[in-house]
Amino acid sequence: MNKLQNYANDFFNNLEVFEDIARGHNYKAYMRQAILEFLDNETKETAFAVYQTFFDSYRITLAGDANPFIDLLDVLKGYEENAATLIDKQRDHYIHSVNVFILGLCVYSQNNNFRQAFAKANMNKSDYPDSYDTKNEEFFYRWGLASLFHDVGYPVEIIARQINKFMAFATDVDGGEVKVISHLEFENFDELNSIAEVINKRAFTRSYYEKYDSCAYVDLLKPIDLLAHKIHLSLGVDLKEIKAALDNFIHVMARFGFVDHGFYSALIVLKWYGHLIQKSGYKPEYFFYPVLDSASAILLHNYYKNVLMKPPFSLGALEAQTHPIAYLLILCDELQEWNREAYGIVDKKRTHAGEASIAISDNRLEITYIAKKGTLPEKFSTEKEEVFTKLLCMEDLFAKGFSIGCEALDTIGQLADKFKTDDGVSPRPLLDNLEKLAMAIHELYNQKQLERYPDKPLEYPRFADLTENLKYSNLRQARGIVDKLDMTGCKMMPKGSKGDIIKEFSQEVIEAAAIAEHEAWMRERLESGWVYGQKKDAAKKISPYIVPYEKLSEEIKELDRDTIRNIPLLASMIGMSVYRREHL
Repeated sequence: MNKLQNYANDFFNNLEVFEDIARGHNYKAYMRQAILEFLDNETKETAFAVYQTFFDSYRITLAGDANPFIDLLDVLKGYEENAATLIDKQRDHYIHSVNVFILGLCVYSQNNNFRQAFAKANMNKSDYPDSYDTKNEEFFYRWGLASLFHDVGYPVEIIARQINKFMAFATDVDGGEVKVISHLEFENFDELNSIAEVINKRAFTRSYYEKYDSCAYVDLLKPIDLLAHKIHLSLGVDLKEIKAALDNFIHVMARFGFVDHGFYSALIVLKWYGHLIQKSGYKPEYFFYPVLDSASAILLHNYYKNVLMKPPFSLGALEAQTHPIAYLLILCDELQEWNREAYGIVDKKRTHAGEASIAISDNRLEITYIAKKGTLPEKFSTEKEEVFTKLLCMEDLFAKGFSIGCEALDTIGQLADKFKTDDGVSPRPLLDNLEKLAMAIHELYNQKQLERYPDKPLEYPRFADLTENLKYSNLRQARGIVDKLDMTGCKMMPKGSKGDIIKEFSQEVIEAAAIAEHEAWMRERLESGWVYGQKKDAAKKISPYIVPYEKLSEEIKELDRDTIRNIPLLASMIGMSVYRREHL
């Protein structure tokens, strides 16, 4: 029930894919369809289709081989599903990564500030002359690598947590307060921290070495050295200091008993791509620029806050232009808190957001997390806002700020009880979605207001901001859709039902139903104690619109007409469609 489908479509409308243009493929169409189907139904199966279409479209593997990156992601999924029984805190990362990927595309499509930051950071064609000349494809490729791979190292963290949990259980028999803390130790860690020399090392690394004198201090076939050098270039930190910190990081994690899965994810991406790009005969630049950029973003999505914001580096909030892909990954990874299946013992008992309502523009971000059952923790919103303010220069993208809210469908359901009729007659699918529909009505209303008055701030950015009376009004409108559909000879049913889908109504139908909508709205207002007055005052229940329809201004009439025009779109936002009744 959010605008992500529209935002994703906007992105693909402005994307060019080289393989489609040069070789007649249809990769863009396949990727768009996979993403839209995922947004319709977020499951592991639809997530797999997104992974598959992206990595098949940007395939770097040996002729005849299966796509190895899909196998890598399958390992992540298997570990999460089957190996988390001993862990307190763990949620899905497989579907999560696809949501992060899509969310980043939406930010890019809706926020010109981010597009400019990415363009400025990558505008020097002499740095990487092989970057895509096609529209927005260089971003799409780098972002896809970073977002879809950012959690592939998570099995390492699962294993470490399992050991600690089991050791705590095994030593708790005597009730002692001292716990056994275990850690991972590697006898030959260089096997992971190395890229196979398939072709002559000097030939593979020459162009990168020649570009940067500082490469004399690093080994370009060691992922940690590559990451250190990239962070040095992007963030301006001392090369020797960041290299020493990364070299020592596995010992730091062992000493303090934690695992940063982003660290392992970044190493895996560099090791795999470094090997395959050499073996497949691709230019070394394909590895040293887009892949390294994405891998360093993967590292930074946890490492930035855990290490670089602390002494001796003491960096402040990350700026968008400094490392755009890392900035976006931190933003979207932190934002994506809905539809994450709980695997951990404690996490299974907690209330989680099942959905989210998101609005993104050039100057503002609004997100409301929606719990289907129970209520999200009281501090959830404020803690999230504090995280973003601390980690990122949010004003780089959102000059008018950002807002995070929470809503519980259980609470809305209590209001919905007021709408039950004596006979209880109403189509079951619509009743089941009444709460969602009310929230979708408010979301769409705000969207129209922003389109009509782009410089005017929203009075109620989120459904949660509405007074109870106004929430009640949205629920009345949601319930009234039944009557309006009856007027138009239509019904609302789940997507995929048999029948003729109605995508828009005629002007005559819209006008007639708009009059009925205004009359119903007036009845609801009067029954709730509202009175007519020339100046609106919601607190005192005064409205200048409690007049017959014909006395309304065209501007206000358009709001009533919108309630009719928007029914097919509202249905789509909650996974349903409008169909013509069979007997017509």
